[in-house]
Amino acid sequence: MPQPTNKTPGRLVEFLEHGRLTPGLLVRDQGERATVIGADGREKPISRDLVLVRHPGPAVDPANLSTALAALEAERSRLASELDLKLLWEVVRDQGGSYRAEELAELFFGERSAIGTTVVLDALLNDRLYFIRRHLEFVPNSAERVERIRIQQERSRLRSDESKKLQAQIRDVLNNAPVKADAAGPLIEQLQKYLDNPSTRSNEMSALLTAAAPDLAPAETAYEVLERLGVPLPLPRYVMIGGIRTQFSAAAIEEAASVNPPVHQQAEPLPTISIDDEETVEIDDALSCAPLPGGGLRVLIHIALVSDWVARGGAMDREAALRGATVYLPEATVRMLPDRISCERASLVAGRERSVLTTDVRFNPDGTIVDYKIYPATITVNSRLTYARADALIAGKDTQDGDGAQSLRLLYEMALKLRDWRRRAGAVLYQRREAKVRVRDGSIEISVIETDTPSRQMVAEYMIISNHLAARFCADHSVPIIYRVQPSQNGDLASQHPRLSLFPALHAGIGLEFYAQLSSPIRRYADLVLQRQLVGFLNRSSQPPYQTEELLAVLANAEAADSEAKDLERRSKRYWSLRYLERFAPGTVFEAKVLREGNTAELTDYALRGTLRRAPNLSNDSKILVRIANLDPLRGGLAMEYVGLAPAATPLASAAGT
Repeated sequence: MPQPTNKTPGRLVEFLEHGRLTPGLLVRDQGERATVIGADGREKPISRDLVLVRHPGPAVDPANLSTALAALEAERSRLASELDLKLLWEVVRDQGGSYRAEELAELFFGERSAIGTTVVLDALLNDRLYFIRRHLEFVPNSAERVERIRIQQERSRLRSDESKKLQAQIRDVLNNAPVKADAAGPLIEQLQKYLDNPSTRSNEMSALLTAAAPDLAPAETAYEVLERLGVPLPLPRYVMIGGIRTQFSAAAIEEAASVNPPVHQQAEPLPTISIDDEETVEIDDALSCAPLPGGGLRVLIHIALVSDWVARGGAMDREAALRGATVYLPEATVRMLPDRISCERASLVAGRERSVLTTDVRFNPDGTIVDYKIYPATITVNSRLTYARADALIAGKDTQDGDGAQSLRLLYEMALKLRDWRRRAGAVLYQRREAKVRVRDGSIEISVIETDTPSRQMVAEYMIISNHLAARFCADHSVPIIYRVQPSQNGDLASQHPRLSLFPALHAGIGLEFYAQLSSPIRRYADLVLQRQLVGFLNRSSQPPYQTEELLAVLANAEAADSEAKDLERRSKRYWSLRYLERFAPGTVFEAKVLREGNTAELTDYALRGTLRRAPNLSNDSKILVRIANLDPLRGGLAMEYVGLAPAATPLASAAGT
């Protein structure tokens, strides 16, 4: 090391050189300029603003600079080994604002020191992930931004030869190019590991799969590649892709079998009916009614009292919180609660005594509410009806159900009045046909549900009024719950999505001032939580089961899980519907309905939508004939080619299962 020419003792500092923090000896400091001696022993004139840290202690003779810098470096190394920048970011990310290096050093090391500031500042200057630099202040990135940056950084690492090789193999498999079995071994092993452990799916593998097939979700790519390579897979397609928990813990199974719920007062012996699809076994609602003098109607809406069975914090509750909702896939149904509870003990099975939360409402003849009350009760469902049977009874085509048929017709007539009240209040009464898709032993079956039938509309109206009155009750009695609100700005609902709120407000899309969702506690964790909160008040608990802030966090997590489940259901239904269409011969003609001024169409027999090509100017809902122009089940793509207007009666492609 050359001997410094300047013999004046100076002060150890850290200065910025080529974007890096560099130690040196400050020997002159005048005005806007300074002179430092670097580790190489040479003097460097620099701007005074580049001196970022000044170390305390006695002046250092330039002749002893090498020894002083070595001691300084040893201390820097020791502290640097303790610094965890991610942990520091996690501490400050939600507090907002910006920080200087010395503040962050004090926060992490517990004291403010020049050497601590040096270590933190050096890490921050080299950080590209957790903080944004604004001159000499640092702002923590949001969790979302950190995740985006991290994925970008991981993608940059994919340039390695091994990653490129795996990506090429994935593309080859997806493009149906031949892949040697021995060469595919490492790929198969990595993809199996990725799918088998959904909670620890590698971010690096997710980035690799995205790079190989950017138009697919990573898990879908992994499953598709393994399937095409002939690898046996242990679970149905979308159960594995969604990483859905399929097994309950032993503690949850034991709790489901042994729990003893409280006993509630017997309800009045009114004819009580439940209406569901034929295969439904999670029955969480039923209806009773009785005529009132003067033409009014008393309606009792019964919701399964699941909170009696599932104790907060118990094994079943923990499982339900993780799942968020029952997931209905074409290949399988994965329930939120063990079958012993969801399909048996809590389900409103006909002929069995069951605990319910009853909303007991008295309506005027015009559908306005006289009064209501909410209470737990014990009921027995007298009749279990399918929607088809209920429709027949309402229409008078089936007269075999006596009192049940009369009750059903009274309930339906009142439901029409409730629906009309909501319509006049601005509610959006849009009904869309739904496809029910089932995959069993390789056979795909599709049927279409008409959601605007009398019994479906009736049940929907009473679930809505039950939810509305529960929300109104909680607002009137200051019970902390989470409301669903949807403001209306100049009548434009499309831009105002429903949201969660701690305070009651208008839900314009439903046309009611108070609204919360509590009507499906067997199948939705958010509904179970709110039922638990309401029942706690009815039972005169000294404290509600959940405080407001806790309730918001619980429901936000439940809503996120439920949203993911719905998205998975949508993707899986579309995939299997398109796979079903693949089985028709090329050129098969289908009937369809025009949507969006001819830009899209819906296949009549399958309630399946896609883009429409080469169509003339057509009005919405026009009946047309189409051929399939392009079909891509993996990516959800469906394009149809216009053939002509549909005659009054057209032979349609069969919708039978294959």
